Amino acid sequence: MNETGTREEKTTAKRIVLNISRMTTHNGPGIRTLVMFKGCPLRCLWCSTPESQKSEPELAVFPGKCIKCGECISLCPSHALAVTKDTISINRSLCNSCGKCTQACYSEAIKLLGQPMSVDDLLEEAKKDLIIYKHSGGGVTLSGGEPLLHPDFTGRLVSALKEEGISVGVDTCGQVPWSSIEPVLPYVDFFLWDIKHMDLEQHRKITGSPNNIILSNARAVSERNIPIYIRIPIIPNYNDSEENIRATSEFASNLSSVVEVDLLPLHHLGKARYDSLHRAYPLADVPLVPDNIMQDIKRIVESYRLNCSVVG
Repeated sequence: MNETGTREEKTTAKRIVLNISRMTTHNGPGIRTLVMFKGCPLRCLWCSTPESQKSEPELAVFPGKCIKCGECISLCPSHALAVTKDTISINRSLCNSCGKCTQACYSEAIKLLGQPMSVDDLLEEAKKDLIIYKHSGGGVTLSGGEPLLHPDFTGRLVSALKEEGISVGVDTCGQVPWSSIEPVLPYVDFFLWDIKHMDLEQHRKITGSPNNIILSNARAVSERNIPIYIRIPIIPNYNDSEENIRATSEFASNLSSVVEVDLLPLHHLGKARYDSLHRAYPLADVPLVPDNIMQDIKRIVESYRLNCSVVG
């Protein structure tokens, strides 16, 4: 391919974006725009955004909104839709997520989750809030899913954002090759880094993957003096033991660039999203974490001379 062709390909390349949220305050310093990409290498049992796991667009169904007009059925080329007297349903073995049915669904009972966007598309969205970034010390945080699954795209995006003087943060699970992280480091101001469990086998059981790459990458980023905010989801009976909290705190205390440790207590706000995708929510019966227990965990983390916050 000639150089012109290569440049054109880079300009037109797109990635599936799940959502863009403005005015967020829990995704790094200042007021930030959160860009959520689809696609994640992990399958955490407590995932509150299951629609971010697959890389391709998906149809979500909200039966309570359906007015049973049947307009969507005639538009479905795969004949995957059915409307009964009670609700609407999708045969997902037939559905190819083309999204044509959503064009006729004025009640938004069917939504296509994920839209292709280019670097230029995302840059234009980010620039709408330049004045807010300037006055709040904020910027753009890339999240997901996993924003580093497509490093070429991410590299072009973070470079373009920095050229506009926009602060860049990356919210990552860390389960990607180092070769996907190293090229973006000159453009990233901080990382939000999830540490789900310190034991390799337990990590595999609750996320589907071991944690050795995650921990190794975190060490390597810290060695390059890039600020890291460690994030620990607190899931009762899975990773909330004192042994694991202390092991995680010990690990964080040995990373020289850690700014703070954020504790994220379990919530069940994502259950409706599982329902909309016709998936079972794995932790429906797991209780929430009482505030006093979260404060106890916070004190353990702080005993390792780490700044610690409970988020949410």
